[in-house]
Amino acid sequence: MEFFHGVIALLSGIVLVLSGLVAWLYVQQSRHSQAINALAIALTTVPPSYPTAEEVIAKHEDDRVTVEDHDDHDEEDDDIEVSGEDMTDLKSKTVVQLREMLTEKGIPFNKSDKKGTLISLVQAAS
Repeated sequence: MEFFHGVIALLSGIVLVLSGLVAWLYVQQSRHSQAINALAIALTTVPPSYPTAEEVIAKHEDDRVTVEDHDDHDEEDDDIEVSGEDMTDLKSKTVVQLREMLTEKGIPFNKSDKKGTLISLVQAAS
């Protein structure tokens, strides 16, 4: 009788191991099927339309200030140089005054330029 109980215990252990194996295979199969379905959906959908380079360039707003060339200004205005004592005077000027100076000299600048950038442009132009 002990032999019979041993065989039953062995068979029940084998059945338990096999049922665990079947459960593991079922989980793997469902993971693979989900991955395949996701891949099939990704391959069959129409890709989104992205804007072309021309559309992006057309939508881009140019924030540079246009500088007009005036032929009626005097030659003396072009010869104005900023000396060392005038450099300290530049720091006391407002951003609007610096922009006007750059516009008069015909130097392009961005509307969003900070005061330090405008000062360096004026210094570079002199």
